[in-house]
Amino acid sequence: MSLQMDISFACECGEHVEDIVYVQDPDFSAEKNKDSQTDSWQEVFCPSCDKEYTVQVTNTFYSAMASIDYGDVDVNYGMPYYPEDETDELYWYIDSKTHHEILQSHLKSVRTLLEVEVPPDTLFSLWVMLHGHVVSAIEGYLAGIFIHKVTNSEELIRKLVETDPEFSKRTFTLKEIFEKQSNLKVTVATYLKDLIFHDLKKVKPMFKDVLGHDFGDISWLFKDVVKRHDCVHRAGYNKDGEAIEVSKDSVLELLEKVEALADSVEATVGKLDEPNDLPF
Repeated sequence: MSLQMDISFACECGEHVEDIVYVQDPDFSAEKNKDSQTDSWQEVFCPSCDKEYTVQVTNTFYSAMASIDYGDVDVNYGMPYYPEDETDELYWYIDSKTHHEILQSHLKSVRTLLEVEVPPDTLFSLWVMLHGHVVSAIEGYLAGIFIHKVTNSEELIRKLVETDPEFSKRTFTLKEIFEKQSNLKVTVATYLKDLIFHDLKKVKPMFKDVLGHDFGDISWLFKDVVKRHDCVHRAGYNKDGEAIEVSKDSVLELLEKVEALADSVEATVGKLDEPNDLPF
């Protein structure tokens, strides 16, 4: 089974490109990390203008990265992973009712870690990791609660089809219609899971159109998602090599905003019945 990595970048035409690339194993015969490097090159196409990009994927014992040697294209990439049994994961999203509890557990752990005594010269690294963890936790919550609510309601699936241009324009053969109707939950969950839930430009209108929840002004979350990128991919430094602004107070402030955001979502979705009215 091959390692995979999620990547995304902005095409020069303005389209947001998302794809999965394969990650070659490092050279396990090497004795040192610097000698374990492997490289592979894969083609990724923009779905809007069909422009072809060559993505270089580099892997070593300790880290992996993706890059595009073209203009000023900045590639966002995640940690390499082995694909799980996707169906099992999808059914977890569909069936689980614990998304808010999981988020609360993450946030409680962060508050505890903020009080741990560590050497002063390690505080920055701690705050960087905690900032990234909090943002990842709220992204996971938003994805989980949305998928769970939508896939368990025929009415909400209909709203998704009516309001989401990408999903509604999909075409199926008559055979596929019957096949997908019998497994509609997984079809919808697969589509939603493939969305990048930190692309708030997509997520915000979907919550409003489908669940009836208005996030209001979440410009702070847009900024914290960008900061999370520097936390995860540059260990707390921006492209200019400057340390980002992060502190105990900033993490606490982020915690409070995330808790308030999740509570407001819970107040909205709590009013939605879960009739599980799908006829299959």
